[in-house]
Amino acid sequence: MRVMPASYTGAKPLPLHRRAWRFLLVAWTFLLIYLDYKWVQRNRKLTPEEKDRRYSAVHHRSAERIYHLAARMQGLLIKTCQFISSRADVAPPEYVAVLSRLQDRVPPRSFRAVEAQVTRELGARPDDVFTAFSRKPVASASLAQVHRARTKDGHDVAVKVQYPGIERIVETDLHNLQVLVKILARIEPNFDFRVLMDEVCDYTPRELDFELEGRSAERVAGELAHRPDIRIPKVYWQHTARRVLTTEFIDGTKISEIPVLLDQGIDPNQVALIMTEAYCEQILVHGFFHADPHPGNLLVVPGPTVVFIDFGLCKELPDDFRVNYARLTVAIMAQDDRGMAEAFRALGFETKRTGDEAYVALGRAFFESSGPESRAYVDADVMPEVNERLSRVLQANPVTRIPPDILMIFRVLGLMSGLQKRLESTVNMFETIGPYAHEQARGRELELAGDAAG
Repeated sequence: MRVMPASYTGAKPLPLHRRAWRFLLVAWTFLLIYLDYKWVQRNRKLTPEEKDRRYSAVHHRSAERIYHLAARMQGLLIKTCQFISSRADVAPPEYVAVLSRLQDRVPPRSFRAVEAQVTRELGARPDDVFTAFSRKPVASASLAQVHRARTKDGHDVAVKVQYPGIERIVETDLHNLQVLVKILARIEPNFDFRVLMDEVCDYTPRELDFELEGRSAERVAGELAHRPDIRIPKVYWQHTARRVLTTEFIDGTKISEIPVLLDQGIDPNQVALIMTEAYCEQILVHGFFHADPHPGNLLVVPGPTVVFIDFGLCKELPDDFRVNYARLTVAIMAQDDRGMAEAFRALGFETKRTGDEAYVALGRAFFESSGPESRAYVDADVMPEVNERLSRVLQANPVTRIPPDILMIFRVLGLMSGLQKRLESTVNMFETIGPYAHEQARGRELELAGDAAG
């Protein structure tokens, strides 16, 4: 039995009437969306062409409803919209187009609120701390907004300021989402997202600690320092506190702005390759990675160089888990059924009944999802068949346990797939990931062989 913790963030939830208002507003919006889709689904008089047109209209209408709800309520809803809009490989284009407006252009808070927060955290007004501090933010997101400033010794910096009161909103939304997910699991046992929700409840509060974010940025910067095509902004600790983070300002192009990249003479496919290699190294070699690669968090400067920003969401993998994930990757690439099953078990996956069929089906689904060309994103042409086959196997022998550590990897892979689709990437995923995975898996084999010989 799951026991809901008293607090996720250490903050008190909003007052009861505001908690109830947020809960009912979300529930009502999604009920309207559900009924809208059901009406089209059950209208047997529509021709296939008419149904496609109706679905497109419902997609756009639903996306607008979600956009306005998120912009009004902010908090975790904005993060959900950012995730959906980053999945250009699987999300309807209407959702991507509408919800992309929330990637770094959330309605900002007033400068008066920002000024008060900086004063509380740094002990002085922005104009006293910096020689210049922009009144308008250069970016605004789910938990904070960023203002450009200049330090007294002449450095251009980005000052990320957490929204006042956002901790209470996040606390409320986490509790509400826990309730909704629990209700859904009881009504639809096949849609039990409680494990995923546990991971969200574990990691979201960490995004509110900007000092932790600064340390995470410095760790990844150190581990990728040998790569001249990766850049991570420097942290200015003298102007950083729990709710204010000051880093080097880098004027780059958002990774999803393909026409701008092309005008600058930057090859989007080279950008896709750099991003893929960076994540292969972070996950498979170091076991610590930037876990939020949506377009607002990845910039590009001529070179090309990929700039990673916003390290609020990072994940550290246990060493054994990292190596077993490498073993799984090698087995999937080789279509080694026994190796896939062994690696899935070593990672902590469990199925209802003994046997390798479910594990093999999962592994083959990963392999086939990129299509015959091993694309770096989900191939929409082959996914229906893959999903149908996988569904039949998992209904016969369902997966009963998914290790929490894998969920953040799945999130990153999903977001990267959406970005690769936007970049029209021709990167061969298996050729790119292969050397990293083989090296780590081989290293563990040699280590075990040495232990056995000793």
